[in-house]
Amino acid sequence: MATKETCTCNGPCATLMETKIIVDDATTKGTLVEKGFGEGKGRGLVLDLFEAIYLTEKGKLSVCDNKGKSISTKKLLTLGLESDKNFYTKNAVYADIKEKGYCIKTGLKFGFDFRVYPKGKKVGEAHSEYGLHVATENEKLNMTQLSRMTRLAGNIHLKAVIAVVDREDEINYYEAERLNL
Repeated sequence: MATKETCTCNGPCATLMETKIIVDDATTKGTLVEKGFGEGKGRGLVLDLFEAIYLTEKGKLSVCDNKGKSISTKKLLTLGLESDKNFYTKNAVYADIKEKGYCIKTGLKFGFDFRVYPKGKKVGEAHSEYGLHVATENEKLNMTQLSRMTRLAGNIHLKAVIAVVDREDEINYYEAERLNL
């Protein structure tokens, strides 16, 4: 892990460990937790790539490798694309939701790309409000997929939302609801 003495980052710094970003500085950790970023692990804070990219693009965090060399936002995006071909589209939705003032976290264990908390709330203050599926304008969702998505959302007390990203990176959000008549 990079130490303060070896890190070439400017400002608050974190260390890349595989596909997670570790924040060790207590002040930086406290600030990020207050704003709804990361998950506490021991004395550190673990950020996912979406969070790290967002923070580096905003100039709020720098990321170094374990030798202390600065890592660019572009490199972080490339890491995400290596593990998920839809990472770019998901990252665009993540940034859009953050800009709208929501706390957004990955949602794979819930069956969605992301889970979104009510505006102004963060993890621990409220239950997730939305289960968010990210799609491109060319992606085809059949009725079975929509039915599964809305049933799952209902079972875990979320609203199912599909974020459709077009070729100009414009994002439209559609709520899918299951009616029980």
